[in-house]
This record gives sequence, C-alpha cells and structure tokens, in this order.
Amino acid sequence: MRFGFLLARNFTLSPMSLFIDTLRLAGDDGDRSRRGRFDWQIIGERGLPIRSSSGVELLPTKQITDPQDYDNIVVVGGLLNGTQYLSEEKQDFLRRAAECDVPLTALCTGSFVLAHYGLLDNYRACVSWFHIKQFRDAFPDVRAHADTLFSIDGNRATCAGGAGAADLASYFVSKHVDNKAAEKASKILVLDRIRTGRDVQPNGELFPKAKSRHIRRALLLMESNLQEKITVTDVASKLGISRRQLERLFATEIETSPMAAYLALRLQYAKTLLGTSDLQIGEIAYRCGFPNAGHFSRVYRQHEGGTPTALRRG
Repeated sequence: MRFGFLLARNFTLSPMSLFIDTLRLAGDDGDRSRRGRFDWQIIGERGLPIRSSSGVELLPTKQITDPQDYDNIVVVGGLLNGTQYLSEEKQDFLRRAAECDVPLTALCTGSFVLAHYGLLDNYRACVSWFHIKQFRDAFPDVRAHADTLFSIDGNRATCAGGAGAADLASYFVSKHVDNKAAEKASKILVLDRIRTGRDVQPNGELFPKAKSRHIRRALLLMESNLQEKITVTDVASKLGISRRQLERLFATEIETSPMAAYLALRLQYAKTLLGTSDLQIGEIAYRCGFPNAGHFSRVYRQHEGGTPTALRRG
C-alpha cells in the first residue's frame, strides 16, 4: 500500500512520525527499517525543505506527479496561524487526487487543510476537542466531532493528532495486512494497546474520576457543544443508552448529574476566555451557551462566588 504525504507549512512532526513508524514496523520482517508491505513518500517541490512546527526541516523524497501513483494521500496539518495551507502545486495535486477518488487522510490539523479546500464537505471528520469550536465556526458544512481518536467516512480518514496517528495507522495495517502486524508495531513503539475508532480522546481534568467510555465520551460531546447546547437526551441517544442510564452513570462515577457537569464545563470555558482573551462579557456569554451577559453573570456569581468582571480585573 502506497502512502503519499503532503506536509503543510509548520506541520506537526510527531503525528507524521508515528504514522510512518507504525507502517514501517508492521510491514517489515524483523526491525530492519525497510519498506515491506507499505511504501511512503514525502511529496513536494524538488530541493525545497519543509519546516515543521518544531523547526526540524524535511526534504521531499518524491516530486509532485500523478496522485494515482498512491493508494492514499495523507495531509499533515500545522500551526493554526493562517500559514498552514499548501502551495499552489500541492493544492492542485490534492484536488486531482480527490477528483480521481484517491482516499484522503488528515492527521492533526490536516482536517483544517482538507476542509479549507472543500474536501470534507458533508463528511464526518474527527477534530481535536481543543480545536473543535474553531473548526465548526470555519467549516459548517463538515460534520465535525471530537469524541473519538479518529474517524473513517468513506474514502476520508481524519485523526485528532498526537499518538492517535499511530492508532489510525494501525487501522490501515489491520485492514490491509492483519491485526498481528498492527500489534507488533504497537508493542515496539511501547504503546499500551491499539486504540480503535471507538476510543475517546483524552480531555481536560475537570472530572478526573471519569474513567468509563460512556462518561468520557459524554463529556467530550458536551465540551464540543458549549455554544450551541446539546440536550442530555441527545447525548444519551448518541451513546446508545437511555437518559436515565446516563444519569445513573454520572451519579455513580463522578457524583454529579449530566446537567451539572455540562454547566461546569461551560463555566470552565468562560473562565478560560475571561483570563486569556479581550472578548466582551456578552461575547463570552454567547460562546459558552448563555443567552445574554446578565444571565451569564448571575449564573457565574451563583456558582463561582464572584463576577466575571471581578475575575478579569483580578
């Protein structure tokens, strides 16, 4: 299976490395760093190094040619500072790949790159919980979510980034070789286990007692919908359980109700915005799912013992 990598400016090095190393270790006999069942090339303009977000630079191993030379085109995203997109030549290559139905994969913020060129419209896409709101605001036609490590939707694969890139690569290994090869790579990389598309992303530590998959995924769904609120019934439905079951799980595991947990997440996000942004109180209220600044201030005072303005002044 032939993978072609398109690296955005200031791309994130670790997801690309973990993805390639999983292919290398799974596809070779022994550990001799050879291309066995998989091949990979860094696609780019001849002689032009590509700088990663860490400052490490890579030279392309293959010039831009026909996208049908590859079985999958992997886009590795970079820093979200407006410069993470592709050169015109790479853009053209990516669009030709989509026109030829070559499967496309996005690692880390590579989902922003694909979406920017309209290549994720109407697809389900996995985005890091850290960037989900920014992504949804920018690309409303993409069915973005942040409750799993990676997502496969037809000939589009997306990944939240980090170590999840190794899990997505393991999916391809299991599909095109077997589970044994994927497990071999995972062990050599000293990963605890191969996580699947059903495993949830790690999130913040507001609820450190949350261990079960249902609770952690419910919290991620809530955290992904702070501005446009989701009902507890809808959360339960997405998890495939009843609202009453969800309420029992919350009470047993983290000793609170889903509604109280949801409010805590919204207030936590509000505190983050108050401390790190210059946004008006009304805008912060809106972003955190409150109808207006007055209502936000009343709820904030009730639960935090002070006012949003006082926190900002402090």
